[in-house]
Amino acid sequence: MYKKRIVLFICIVMLIFTGNSFADNSSIEKDKLNNVKNTIKDFKDKLSNNKEKEKNVTAQMNTLDAKIDNNQNEIENLNSKISQTKKNIEVAKKELEDATQQVTEQDDIMLKRLRAMYKNGEVGYMQVLLESDSVIDLLSNLDMVKKIFNQDMELLEIMKQRREEIDEKKKKLEAYERNLSIMISNMETKQKQLKIDIGEMIKTKELIKQDSKKFEKQIDELNAYANKLSEEIRRKQSTGKYVGGQLNWPAPGYTRITSPFGYRIHPILKRKKMHTGIDVGVPYGKTIVAAGDGKVIMANWYGGYGKAVMVDHGGGIVTLYAHNSTLLVKVGQNVKRGQAITKSGSTGNSTGPHLHFEVRKNGQYTDPLPWLKGR
Repeated sequence: MYKKRIVLFICIVMLIFTGNSFADNSSIEKDKLNNVKNTIKDFKDKLSNNKEKEKNVTAQMNTLDAKIDNNQNEIENLNSKISQTKKNIEVAKKELEDATQQVTEQDDIMLKRLRAMYKNGEVGYMQVLLESDSVIDLLSNLDMVKKIFNQDMELLEIMKQRREEIDEKKKKLEAYERNLSIMISNMETKQKQLKIDIGEMIKTKELIKQDSKKFEKQIDELNAYANKLSEEIRRKQSTGKYVGGQLNWPAPGYTRITSPFGYRIHPILKRKKMHTGIDVGVPYGKTIVAAGDGKVIMANWYGGYGKAVMVDHGGGIVTLYAHNSTLLVKVGQNVKRGQAITKSGSTGNSTGPHLHFEVRKNGQYTDPLPWLKGR
């Protein structure tokens, strides 16, 4: 009996220790599992944050692009209105000058008339009656006095009208000058804001440039647009034989190629990437010209190309000018070789101001350099 109790006691003790050991092991495994779960959660949070940041950067770029585009359009409109107002001011000044000259001449006429009346004495009806030799002479003299009187009254009325016209023209001129002052002030404000927005865009794009994955994504997106564009060009371009000869350099005064055509080891990514045209280092806002005579078949925002222009030169040859800040031509417009068509910029998938220039043959991109003559 005693032995049985000893055995039972030993079994209970062993069970207790085994239970504690199992509980300890279970607790450790739970901690490990929790750690793994927390690590996974951290990774998910970081991934979510990165995606959110990427979305925010893209959204910020799109917002800035739209803001810059809107500001530039408003500045262009203001420039146009300012130019027209200046012309209106010149016309108003000329009209005022002419009206003032007419009044001066009429003042001289009236002064001469008054001097003559003063010198000869005032002509009265009684004097005319007494000096008339006959009734016919009297009527004739009265008619002459009446005509002189009517002419004087007409002259006074004309002078009154001229002076009223001068007052109106002065008010018109003052209104033009006030409007001009307001428009110039508005334009200066918008130009300052544009400068700030462009600065923010440059900083944002510099951050993207430092993030190789985002930068690579931009390049891939741009190449996707380039491939998508091929079919669109084929639909829009004309047929026939190309007779335009070699094309002119599209960026007068700027000849440094910052990125050549074709597959090359990307200087930042250090990986082989396709480049569908050439990039020319051009500062912001410089003039870009048509490389040859042709017809504009696109002048709009085109995805990663930003503000872009395409010119059809006939015979399946189309040139493309991308990342511009301002477009100076419209679809359907005929342009001449060397004609200003855009202002350089950094719109779309671009990390800094430059010209991206392509030459397309039957929609397919080709190396632009053999098509171009002296830079």
